[in-house]
Amino acid sequence: MTLRSEELDVQEKFAVVFDMCSSSTLIEELILTHNLKLMRNLIISLKKFLKSESQRLGFEVYNFIGDGWILLFDVGTAGDNLISFLERLSGHFKSEFERSVEPSLGKTPLVTGLTFGIDKGPLVRIVMLQRVEYIGRALNVASRLQTAIKDKDKKPQYKVLLSKNAYSALRMPKHFRKIVTVTRSLRNINEGEEREFVKVYLEM
Repeated sequence: MTLRSEELDVQEKFAVVFDMCSSSTLIEELILTHNLKLMRNLIISLKKFLKSESQRLGFEVYNFIGDGWILLFDVGTAGDNLISFLERLSGHFKSEFERSVEPSLGKTPLVTGLTFGIDKGPLVRIVMLQRVEYIGRALNVASRLQTAIKDKDKKPQYKVLLSKNAYSALRMPKHFRKIVTVTRSLRNINEGEEREFVKVYLEM
């Protein structure tokens, strides 16, 4: 457990937050058809994929948030490598969903897939109840970006919303993917004023 007398452990990270589109609707549909086990198995499959990729790429699978995860990447991570990983993750989700979940749905939601939010900044690392935890604005902003990507976008799946700070630090090659500048208001961030962010379209 971290003690007050210890020096502050501050680590600069890329915080990546993702979740499933229409997860509440999917769960309701699977309950109606007595197939909720399929959602559990989909989440287990994603966890195994993330564990394998984290060992290869060196990122931290930090926290499960019910229908997605928070991932932490070192600031030296190259943008093309990070985006390529998100595309592999999306491809894994899409194939598993179409193979094992969709056939058991009474009605497939109009929007299915993953959405992503990314920010960069200092995080304070602490140990509580024998578990590593992080505190920092980047976590909050990445979470809000992941949610805000759905605003003004009828097809938000397989898209990434980044703060300009994170986008600049990732140093993505020009024309690597379709990239546009958008304006969004983030709940409880900067008093809700509209600001510019960067949207990246994953290749699927």
